[in-house]
Amino acid sequence: MIFPESLWNRRFTIAWSGCFATVVAFDLLWSMATSFRGLGFPATYIFGAVLALVMALPALFWRRRWPLAIVLVAADLLSVANLMYCRTYFGPIPPASYLLAGNVAEFGDAIRHSLRFADLCFPLITTLTLLLLPPKPRRREAPAHKSGVKSYFATFAAGAAACALCAISQGGLLSHIYHLKEECYYRATPPVVYTLPVSILADLLESSRPVSEEEKAAARQWLKEGYMLRSGHAPKQAYKPAAIVMIIVESLEAWPLGKRIEGEEITPSLNRLLADSTTWFAPRVLSQVGPGRSIDGQLLMTAGLLPMPDYVYSMRFPDHTYPHLARALRADSGMKSYLLSGDRATTWNQGAVAKSFGIDQVRFRDSWDASESFGHPRNPSDGSFLRQVTGKMKEGEIWPDGESALVEVITYSSHFPFTIPEEHRRIRLTGNYPAPLGDYITAINYTDHALGEFIGYLRSRPDAAHTMIVIVGDHEGLASWREPIRATSEELATLVDPESFVPMIVVNSPVAGGYDAVMGQVDIYPTILDLAGVTPSPDIFPGLGFSALSPSAPGAAIDITGRMAGDTGSLSTPMADHLRRSYAVSSSIIRADLLKQEPD
Repeated sequence: MIFPESLWNRRFTIAWSGCFATVVAFDLLWSMATSFRGLGFPATYIFGAVLALVMALPALFWRRRWPLAIVLVAADLLSVANLMYCRTYFGPIPPASYLLAGNVAEFGDAIRHSLRFADLCFPLITTLTLLLLPPKPRRREAPAHKSGVKSYFATFAAGAAACALCAISQGGLLSHIYHLKEECYYRATPPVVYTLPVSILADLLESSRPVSEEEKAAARQWLKEGYMLRSGHAPKQAYKPAAIVMIIVESLEAWPLGKRIEGEEITPSLNRLLADSTTWFAPRVLSQVGPGRSIDGQLLMTAGLLPMPDYVYSMRFPDHTYPHLARALRADSGMKSYLLSGDRATTWNQGAVAKSFGIDQVRFRDSWDASESFGHPRNPSDGSFLRQVTGKMKEGEIWPDGESALVEVITYSSHFPFTIPEEHRRIRLTGNYPAPLGDYITAINYTDHALGEFIGYLRSRPDAAHTMIVIVGDHEGLASWREPIRATSEELATLVDPESFVPMIVVNSPVAGGYDAVMGQVDIYPTILDLAGVTPSPDIFPGLGFSALSPSAPGAAIDITGRMAGDTGSLSTPMADHLRRSYAVSSSIIRADLLKQEPD
């Protein structure tokens, strides 16, 4: 018998039920943050039941509760950690990221604020299961115990066979998981359909697999197709910039620009720049970052590559060959390059990857006075940081007057959980706004003021007439809160954009106008090259995206979840296919280090 009384007694049934409830709770909370489509697969319940059977095994062999408690607590921690991660990154934690304890510690506040009240269901299920679990009677009859063990493994074998049939019917487990991750509406479903442990194992197997010669050839062919899809030339420039200051603003979304709340402008400094006739503006840049978030933003916008879905490139492949604006501008006009950040060099390994980017001079947290700091980590506030940057520029220590240079500046104070102390707030909201909208607006308003002072200095320099200032958001900021915020009221639905758009603002642009269609963050790199009057060559990587100044710009972009935004109805079939394959191609380029030499 597969289900004899010797196995499915009250003790084991309660243990299995508690384990299965934990699996189902994860599935429901995960689906709430992503999509409920995963609940429509039979495999969801078959794999879940078998996983619960494995989790309940301690109840069969041990009399005490603590072995089962260890399993349930470990499952709770794994589930909650991945749910917290999913609420920001819309996917499970990549296998390699479990070892990044240093980075996790750096973002403790952000992690704690990703918890939800509903997450309490996990400790409640665990507590209830352990309280209801009766003690196992002392083994009196060995045959009865052996019968229970045999029945357990017979039940497990039957469940495993059912799992195998489910996977085979979908073309194989790994194949189906990879197929789901390529589909827009199913990308986040594998942890539900095949359980979180199986999904993690599949990601581990895929990420450790070497890039095949076929994948390398496909990537090179994709690059060739991209060259052919790019047609036309950028408009004539009023001048060729001698210097470029690129300010990457933490979590800056596009919708606050030009908007008011409670009668006050959210971004008055940036609004003044937008009103300037020399400013070029793209308000609909789709956030395309992956698990590395800010460091992915740098890859996209300053190196023209797309992030990897399974690894943070800077942690896994810091020594690979990367293009960068620094390399392109040095090859074109001999520009020197600077990277200025209040973050630690070890955060996302950005110190090492900056070397691979070819940046000449870097300044991280240990270069600045961090006595004025908000929240955790102890980075200098944006106001303090930008004042210190200004001071070092005035002294000639960084980018002396007249030097041809690319200066990349990275802010931090508007990082989630958007904590600005009362004494530093410049806008004071009285309304009751859904979390974390009010805090986000307060943080962006604070950073906007700091930017206004810094840009005021930049525009006062003797070389200001030939300096182009680029302001971009490193990624969106509202993540999984976006839809709940918009659903609160019609007013907030009008205020907050439904899409994850960041802005691109070019002050003192050599090209007039702007770009109102959708573009991706990966398109910023070639757009800057065009604005700087740089022509791609064997020494200058053109990037994987399309310049917004080019007639070939598709007016659409794809994010890491596979969702396309923009004028998708007007895309040609080759262009749509080109965009859909772009993440996989970029991943192959990074993993195989294909940019060591130019593709054939």
